[in-house]
Amino acid sequence: MREYRWYFYPAGIFLVAAAIAAGTLPYGEEILFLNDLRFEPFNTLFRIITGLGEPYMWVIAVVYYLVRNRRMAVPVIAAGLLVIPVSYIVKDKAGTDRPYTHFQNIGKSDQVVVVPGVALNRGKTSFPSGHTMSAFGLYCMLALLSGGKNRDLLLTLAVLSVLTGVSRIFLVQHFLIDVIGGAILGMMISTLVWKAWKTKSPG
Repeated sequence: MREYRWYFYPAGIFLVAAAIAAGTLPYGEEILFLNDLRFEPFNTLFRIITGLGEPYMWVIAVVYYLVRNRRMAVPVIAAGLLVIPVSYIVKDKAGTDRPYTHFQNIGKSDQVVVVPGVALNRGKTSFPSGHTMSAFGLYCMLALLSGGKNRDLLLTLAVLSVLTGVSRIFLVQHFLIDVIGGAILGMMISTLVWKAWKTKSPG
């Protein structure tokens, strides 16, 4: 897997830093920390970036590979079909409050600066972040399918993954721990699917 280090190293550094921050900051502090940055052009930028974790990005990737190399579309389809149900199952089992619900419950919702035009999700569906799981799953798969020969591509895919995760915190949709969980699950699913595909379809 060394050839894919330019994806996994940046992603890993982000996860380690995020884990340290999550372990040292009071729960939810990352949401409040970004209050002073919720203005233009950041608001619009992160609203666009968060779309990188939407299901239609998987559709685009599948169509691309169906045109370019149908065999390579198989692991993309398989990973995409796993990410969504796994996300919902884990969310249901974890049952953790979304940021808006959490801050409401502790009487601090007035301290949170929100991005205009963003509908805040509520209830107990915070962990893991589905958008982050989707982004890390998709861009990890694209990195693996690339063969690891293009360092700039791998770095770009890693940055897109990380920024999607950060966007979920910026938009007050998820906590840092949700992003960490989503990133790990997304990469795990795609890596396992890719390895299984490689085993059955060598070369």
